[in-house]
Amino acid sequence: MARRSRFVPKPREGDRWIQTALDLDTPADTTEGATTMAIVPAPKTPATAIARDLRRLGLKQGPGKDFRVLGHMVNGERDHTYVELLNADARQIVADRADDLEAWSAASPFPFTVSVRYYETARPWPSIRNGAHERIRDEQPTEETVTEEAATEELVEDVAPAAVEETTPAAVDAPAPAAPVEDAAPAVEDEQEPAQPVVDHNEQYKQQCQANALVWSTKQAAHVRAAAAGHLFRDDFSDSFRWSSDRAKTGRRVSGSFLAPLQNAGFLLLGDTGADGRRVVEATPDGRRAIFVWDAHQPEPTERNHKQERMPLNPLMWGEEAGRRTATFQADEDRRRAERDAWWTGHQEHRAAEDREDKLRAAWAKVEGIRNPCSKRPAGWTPTNDQVAEHSLDPAVVAALRLEAAELITAATEAAAAAAAGSEQPTEDTGPWGDFRENDIVTVEGRPGEWELMARTDRPGVWDIEPARADNRERATAETPALSPLADAPHVRRGDLVLQHYPEQTRAATVGDVYRCGRWVAVKHPLATDGHTRATVDDVDTLTVVTREHLDSAVRLPVEAGEHRGRIMEVLVSRHAGTFRVTCDCLDGMEVCRNGRQIGYSRTVAAASALWEWHAAGQQGPAPEDSDDTADAEAPAQDPAYAVAA
Repeated sequence: MARRSRFVPKPREGDRWIQTALDLDTPADTTEGATTMAIVPAPKTPATAIARDLRRLGLKQGPGKDFRVLGHMVNGERDHTYVELLNADARQIVADRADDLEAWSAASPFPFTVSVRYYETARPWPSIRNGAHERIRDEQPTEETVTEEAATEELVEDVAPAAVEETTPAAVDAPAPAAPVEDAAPAVEDEQEPAQPVVDHNEQYKQQCQANALVWSTKQAAHVRAAAAGHLFRDDFSDSFRWSSDRAKTGRRVSGSFLAPLQNAGFLLLGDTGADGRRVVEATPDGRRAIFVWDAHQPEPTERNHKQERMPLNPLMWGEEAGRRTATFQADEDRRRAERDAWWTGHQEHRAAEDREDKLRAAWAKVEGIRNPCSKRPAGWTPTNDQVAEHSLDPAVVAALRLEAAELITAATEAAAAAAAGSEQPTEDTGPWGDFRENDIVTVEGRPGEWELMARTDRPGVWDIEPARADNRERATAETPALSPLADAPHVRRGDLVLQHYPEQTRAATVGDVYRCGRWVAVKHPLATDGHTRATVDDVDTLTVVTREHLDSAVRLPVEAGEHRGRIMEVLVSRHAGTFRVTCDCLDGMEVCRNGRQIGYSRTVAAASALWEWHAAGQQGPAPEDSDDTADAEAPAQDPAYAVAA
């Protein structure tokens, strides 16, 4: 008796002995010289267990060999494991050893069922799988059945030559046979097998995929089947859905929220209103196809509760609704792609323009000695030839600056010509002075920076000019042909009356010097109450030009009630221009609010007076609404103490 090696592990519970002898049906021999048995651990997966049992039969695993072990997936999860037999010999071996194979798998943690079928032939078609399913063992056809089928085939072959011999010339004068061929033909047709339908495997695969992708519940499938049969309808009178096979009856009520997911997924469609006031819920082509594949393949229904049955459903795979959604998604993708490409092109152009502007500004800052990084390069600025040589400017940058200046001059000239041509009033005193006026800010050929036209000299076409800057304004002269307008010239000029663009502004100021300090700024000279003027500097974008008539006609109405002293004042500028605001000394001169902290702007003096009375009375109840009624508005007397001064 062979001794066990000390390196062989002892058998454990759950391990199984596998005999490696050639005859696997006989028990292991325990006599001297017998084949040694090996210890194999218990399988951990169904695939490993059935593969071991099949290899015990002498079969080989893998593509092009005897069998493969596969898994059947349902909704992304493995439903069961099955074996695909790849040749006739393997199927015959499995059919012969089906009972042994089941017994071996039953001893393992993963039992399998072996079914054997015979499809009108002597060749077996076994199937191996685990899980709950029907076990089928067909009986093998006997030799008598095969002999009868062969005899039927020989009878068909013998009848055809008899029919040919009847039409030969030698048999024309021969006596008629006892059994005519016409009587034998029907007997042969009766014994022939009916033609088998051609199976379209691609269509079956498509139906299987569509059925598995539906993930319907039993209730949802029943409602789609009822819609296909015409049993679902909507009663507009009762505003409800009904299910009834008899249109004369009311039927069972169906929740509209339950049918909504089926309608949105393209399975159901609400038809037109009929003569009885009902609208039939019809099954769409996708719905009819879906219930067909559902009934044909009977996938496992999905368990859904009341809330889950109201959740959105996926449309039929490869159906019309799925195609429509795919087309819509592709159209949105194309639109977004086009927008993204357009944005990227514009972004690239914007970056290129920024890089170009950085180079132009760097040249301007280098020549003018600008150190403030926030200062903006004036449009139309060009360096002189001496400055180009002194600062070693890039010729490409200089060419870009001069091209920009030429384009601005051309555009300004064309705009002035078009304005002059389209004006009904003749232009005044253009002649040698051109279209320029006093206090215009322009550029002068051969002189750096911006210049202000101060006055006309005694010589025609010659202007007194000063540099448009805060100091060192040395006066010089320039001829009209050397002047060029600015594209970004400020909208205020020396001598204009201006107000800051805020509703509470009431006192105007006179504009003095206008120059560029990164942005255009203006020096204002307001008149203080003591008669002195104090100059201030403001951004021209915050200033609004007004007239003396506008200032003199503004309403300034003092009001008084008890201990309250206030004023009703007309707003001159901003988007509230033309309205009236009410102030009170108890609010430190601030405005009276109508709703919370919202300033109570009124469109009429009467509405402002009503707001003042409500404030003076202690703000009891809701504030009076703003009204356009001005019937009771009297002409207010101007307050001389608060007259507008400039």
